[in-house]
Amino acid sequence: MNYIHVLVVLLILGVGGCAEAEDRIDKSEASAKEEQSAPSDSEDYLLGQGYWVGSLRINETVTLPFNFEIVRDSIYFINADERIGAGITTSENQLIVKMPIFDSEFRFSKTDKGLYGFWYNKAKGPDYKMDFTAHTSLNNELQRFSVEQSKQFSFFDGNWETTFSPHTQEEYKALGLFVQLDQEVTGTFITETGDYRFLQGNVTGDSIYLSAFDGAHAFLFEAKIENDTINGVFYSGNHYQENWIAFKNDDFEISNPDSLTRMRVGEELAFSFPGLDGSMVEYPAMKYSEKVTIIQILGSWCPNCMDETKFLTQLHNTYKEQGLEVIGISFENPVSLQGKIERVQGLKEHFGATYDFCIGGDASKLTAEAVLPSLNKIISFPTTIYIDKNGIVRKIHTGFYGPGTGSYFLKFAEHTNKFVQQLLNE
Repeated sequence: MNYIHVLVVLLILGVGGCAEAEDRIDKSEASAKEEQSAPSDSEDYLLGQGYWVGSLRINETVTLPFNFEIVRDSIYFINADERIGAGITTSENQLIVKMPIFDSEFRFSKTDKGLYGFWYNKAKGPDYKMDFTAHTSLNNELQRFSVEQSKQFSFFDGNWETTFSPHTQEEYKALGLFVQLDQEVTGTFITETGDYRFLQGNVTGDSIYLSAFDGAHAFLFEAKIENDTINGVFYSGNHYQENWIAFKNDDFEISNPDSLTRMRVGEELAFSFPGLDGSMVEYPAMKYSEKVTIIQILGSWCPNCMDETKFLTQLHNTYKEQGLEVIGISFENPVSLQGKIERVQGLKEHFGATYDFCIGGDASKLTAEAVLPSLNKIISFPTTIYIDKNGIVRKIHTGFYGPGTGSYFLKFAEHTNKFVQQLLNE
């Protein structure tokens, strides 16, 4: 684990966007150590113990690999420093893994060659699925892509000015952050609307391969480097792909996320939405009078929103006795209000959040703009509004730099803590 990753873990424990979103049970270190005492294999458990390599089929020639570990009857999906835990159950001769928070699940069977079945992502629609296979990891290792071990390979370490869908109307900029150790590489991409979370993969020759699976995202990046230019393809599940190009540029930065959304001139923020207990959550209201208030615009289907919810839960726990309030306005996929409430309630319970949540409407930025007309635009879930004790909007932040971004997350967390302390002290 490199220095940045150590700092990230320490900060998350201490202080506590979805670019493609309209499209984690975290495991504590103590739990992880306790689980390591599990036997390597046993007939008492549903699957062989240890590390596995899973694969989701994108098309006839392309597959997306990911790592997971089986400990007793639990599964832990691994992306770089992240572990996402879920239980394994059985039903009608099938094994089932329901992902935490996100509305997706695996249904599969054991075969002589490993596991075979499907991953269903209900957030994408009732019929969205990808073929799933898995086999035990060779020598119980965590290598993700099948690449030859070699002493001759290109280096991708560093910061890369990246353009997705170059030379098209959909073109957008991103900052690629790669950390390479021999043929292993981790990293992410930061965009104006969030980050691509924890990516992990391998390098072979002049090629780099990165992937991530977190229950909502199924991402695969393939690329080659020639001179100082990377040319690649990005796949999101089996429904979307686009080209990308990148140049080494340690000075490149994306737009300031505090500059993208603003209040309309002469408008004041006000709303009234149904809460999770049936009562209305309103702002302004006496509960938030003379309090520093953070308004979080989110969706439970959005991984960047999940990272922000964890951060805001810890922030709220730290400062609520000093007068910090948080309101989460969620925009959800289920058609019924009760369905929407259940999705958000699951999110709230998962993180142990004690701040207020309410339902803003359907999972759409257009819907969010319509019900929050005092904002000039909403270009990302999450979007977060910081309000001082006098009810004045002091900052609107687009997207979220999660822990997968390393030093960017550290800087964001430090700056946000200082900003909230400043507002509380005014």
